[in-house]
Amino acid sequence: MAMNGGVRVLLVDPHEASRRSLLAQFEQLGSIWLAEVCAAYSVAVQRAAEIRPEVTVVVADANPDEAAKLIRALVEQAPHASIIAATHAAETRTVVNLVKSGASEIVTLPISNELLLNTITAMAQGEPSRAPAHHPAPLSQVQTPPAGMVPKSKTIVVTGASGEVGCTSLAVNLATTLAKTPGRDVVIADFELMFGAVDTLLDVVPENTLIEIVNSVDRLDSTLLKRMLCRHQSGLYVLPRPHELIDAARLAPEHLPDTLKLLQSTFSAVVLDTSKSLQTSDFIAYDAADVILVVVQLDLTSVKNTVRLLNCLKGFDGLSERVQIVANRVGSLRNTLSIQTAEETFMRPVSWQIPNATKTFHVARDRGVPIDLIAPRSDTQRVLTEMANTLVPSLVTVEPKPPRGFFRSRFQRQR
Repeated sequence: MAMNGGVRVLLVDPHEASRRSLLAQFEQLGSIWLAEVCAAYSVAVQRAAEIRPEVTVVVADANPDEAAKLIRALVEQAPHASIIAATHAAETRTVVNLVKSGASEIVTLPISNELLLNTITAMAQGEPSRAPAHHPAPLSQVQTPPAGMVPKSKTIVVTGASGEVGCTSLAVNLATTLAKTPGRDVVIADFELMFGAVDTLLDVVPENTLIEIVNSVDRLDSTLLKRMLCRHQSGLYVLPRPHELIDAARLAPEHLPDTLKLLQSTFSAVVLDTSKSLQTSDFIAYDAADVILVVVQLDLTSVKNTVRLLNCLKGFDGLSERVQIVANRVGSLRNTLSIQTAEETFMRPVSWQIPNATKTFHVARDRGVPIDLIAPRSDTQRVLTEMANTLVPSLVTVEPKPPRGFFRSRFQRQR
């Protein structure tokens, strides 16, 4: 073992075989001082308080729940403690529980001497080690896009000047349409922190919400993030607003940019459904956006309020140029203004027109499904598909299938 000049480490591992293996590894790490080894989770908190290790390594395999409880206790005792959680198992529940408990890093055992040393050293210096929480695939199995074809993440914000114009329905159905296209990895995040409805429209009950991701963002990589998120049957990843109103009120907006950066580095498309009250979280979303879809209905009140929103966005550098106006429920009997009148009022074009499909959307909301499961060939879904393909072009080309048989060919020529 290293002498007292090295990084002071406390190892906690009740499993004898695993503990012996790690002890043999630590013997080979010259700059590590293994100050003590605990063979029980129950005594580790007291020993950590007495010896004050620079890094604590907690092996979770003997009892993952007890290990998570220990990590929480260590963090409460020393909020800035550097804790590495190690496990031979890669089960989602175990890894997510360790992250939520406050572990600074998660490593999968067995681990190489070099990676173990680098991880401990980085933790001791207060730096993220970027140690992988899973075994990477062999290079021969990694598919690299051709030069010039590396996809850039696209962030789409859906907002409006008032509620009840269909922002959330548009955001959800655009996101599921994006997710069902090959070559896209898509997440929707509910930035309507108080009364968001993304999870309701998709009929999912995620265990983890925006508050858990924000609180764990410093300890997450793309793999862990995906494990923590709920995935809809469409393939869409879902990050809902906090379950409790008090959690939404306590969510610190200054932590949202780091969360958005992690989402952007993980997914090819990020869809954000914002509030309609111009909160700090909304402007953080606007700032991160590549496209801001402003949803409006063709009635006097909605158009007037949208003009006010557009004028507000003009006061911030670069935001107005990202705006695309979406006229929703076009053709509804409640419309009192024409597209032309709206464009003249906005002094800019309406980029997208969503045909009125109120009944279809109501059925979809009641069932908790996207509208393409209710009316896949509707004009509304056709426009949503066109929006998805325009806003986030796919790198995967799907060859059209040739028509089969004489009658189909003849029908297609005549049509």
